[in-house]
Amino acid sequence: MAFFTQTFLNARRTELLNSVARFQYQLNNSAWRDGTINSKEINGTDVVVFVNAPSSGAADVITAVRVYDNNGNLAGQQTVSLSRTSLNSALLRFTFPLIES
Repeated sequence: MAFFTQTFLNARRTELLNSVARFQYQLNNSAWRDGTINSKEINGTDVVVFVNAPSSGAADVITAVRVYDNNGNLAGQQTVSLSRTSLNSALLRFTFPLIES
């Protein structure tokens, strides 16, 4: 039996949606670049954000991603490995499930 009501969890999802404000990606374990938020939505129990990472003009690897909140505080980060050719941009999908387990 769940402790939290769906109304409460839906409100927390909305707060999370509104508080993730800036996304960055790291190229080749060095420079951090700002991504452009294309869309943010709540999909079921998930907060989903799509972020554009344009081509750098050369083959590269996105080696990490990080998220900041509205106050400029680091909310989270993760190491990744996404290889691209010089022509590829990337549309990064961030999914933040907010459920009671």
